[in-house]
Amino acid sequence: MAISSDNGPEPTTTAVVTIRIPCGADSDLVTDAEKRLSRAENIDTVTVDEMHGIAPKLSATAITVGITIRWTTTMTDAQVRRRLAKAPGLESIKRIG
Repeated sequence: MAISSDNGPEPTTTAVVTIRIPCGADSDLVTDAEKRLSRAENIDTVTVDEMHGIAPKLSATAITVGITIRWTTTMTDAQVRRRLAKAPGLESIKRIG
């Protein structure tokens, strides 16, 4: 199951994802990735914990990051995948949990 508890009231999930950040973004890569990923439904906060890779391209930079997501409700792995898939710029989900 994707949900883990850190003795806090909110359910959390860890994942490794690749997300595309357009060139000329207003903030740094990590901040922009957090903003884009947190647009998915039922997400309270997203924190980038570690950078796994950076791949510059012509109009965007693809970054692979380890993230922690704090949800507003509990989620199964399938629900996590569906919610993250709707985040703008998400290219792939490498791992959940």
